[in-house]
Amino acid sequence: MRRLQNVMAMGVVSIAGMLMMGSVHAVPSFATKYEKNCSYCHNAWPQLNAKGRKFKEQGYRFKEDLKAEANTTPYYEAGDFPISGMFISRPYDNKDSGERQIRAIHEVELFIAGTMGNKISIFTEIEAEDETDFAPEFGSTALSYRFSKEATLQMTYTQANWADGYGFLGGHFRLTRGHVAVIDQAFGGVDGSLRSKRQNVALTGRVAGDKLFYNVSIGGIAGDAEGEEDTSINARVAFDIKKNIMVGGYILSGEAASMDFNRTIIDAQADLEDIRIQAAFAMAEDDTTAGTDKNNAFSLQAYNTMKTKKGMPTWVQLVRFDSYERSYGDSENDGEYRSLTLNLTHYLAQNVKAYVEYWDLFDTPAGVDKDNRLTLQLYVGL
Repeated sequence: MRRLQNVMAMGVVSIAGMLMMGSVHAVPSFATKYEKNCSYCHNAWPQLNAKGRKFKEQGYRFKEDLKAEANTTPYYEAGDFPISGMFISRPYDNKDSGERQIRAIHEVELFIAGTMGNKISIFTEIEAEDETDFAPEFGSTALSYRFSKEATLQMTYTQANWADGYGFLGGHFRLTRGHVAVIDQAFGGVDGSLRSKRQNVALTGRVAGDKLFYNVSIGGIAGDAEGEEDTSINARVAFDIKKNIMVGGYILSGEAASMDFNRTIIDAQADLEDIRIQAAFAMAEDDTTAGTDKNNAFSLQAYNTMKTKKGMPTWVQLVRFDSYERSYGDSENDGEYRSLTLNLTHYLAQNVKAYVEYWDLFDTPAGVDKDNRLTLQLYVGL
């Protein structure tokens, strides 16, 4: 009965969201407001291009909005409430180590995002998954105040590197079922993964002629919704060597239960016409009762976007290699892992896509079984 009530509740919320947005053919609120195709900001949704990164960094504003900032009308006064929805279906999911699953409806998400005046912007999401019996949960949330292009103050409850729009170190930009290993691993387990939600107060912006992006913050540890005694600090820099080539670094350091942890990442991204190449190498240190435990991770991803003459994506072919070490003090599972992800995505419309993905965990520590997984997934954005 409880599960049925949760499903019905999410159904009501989702239907209400669709009614507020208009017809079922409506595109997400940003594209609707500015009358632009999703491909204007995305090279392969949800991955951002240079225009999309700037739009995100400017608090969901384009250049013309900034010029007319004194007359910026908040969404709620314009009668154009900034709500979007996402339905995710996983009709086939077969993991070699588990049972085949049919998740006709896998996840439902509602997003509220946009400008709330000349300087303020917000983002928040409500999500429900089959793994939690479709109980609605509060997702990533960010409140931003933009002083200038050089400095924006953000209060967030999401991953510490939320402001970064380059895509590889952010879980909300992934193109695959599985997350990139560099941000998905907890390594020694003192802190959670780099994509875990945590309380953060951050300062972010662009300097050096817009070539250098930075994000620095102080906050709590992974999964701590109240941001109590344990703390973390992090810093991100990304430098555009050329228009379509970036090199960067990221540091996360903190203390949890009197145990220190550090994460250091170097990464790069290059757009070569319709091919995007992304790579990251992470070095992790975690205190243990026996000393300091060190683990590394490496992820390399490349994808090709086929487009129409108008620039709309049609097919995306993706390949990713992940290698990581983990050490939780469990001799049966600790060690080195390597996996390969192959993904073929078809965009049926600018806000509708389907993919088939094969994941192969082909190298594991002694005593740990290898594994593979075949998944069919569908996304519909409203």
